[in-house]
Amino acid sequence: MKFVLRRMLRTVQNLVAAVLTAAFCFVPAWFAHVAIDARLAPVWVYAAVAGLVFVGAGVVLSFLEKAWHGHRPMGD
Repeated sequence: MKFVLRRMLRTVQNLVAAVLTAAFCFVPAWFAHVAIDARLAPVWVYAAVAGLVFVGAGVVLSFLEKAWHGHRPMGD
């Protein structure tokens, strides 16, 4: 029973970390895209947006994989 609760807690921690990471990465990327469309930022900013989305997606997928396997978010 203790093992199941520990695994569920780790899964919830990973899911929360994935959602927070997505928010911290994808929301600024979206607003940068909107700023570029409104011509408030230069087009070359898309390179930074692409990097932010690429790294953010990798970290989110990593947290989701850890959630699936029941590992600690910042360990194992």
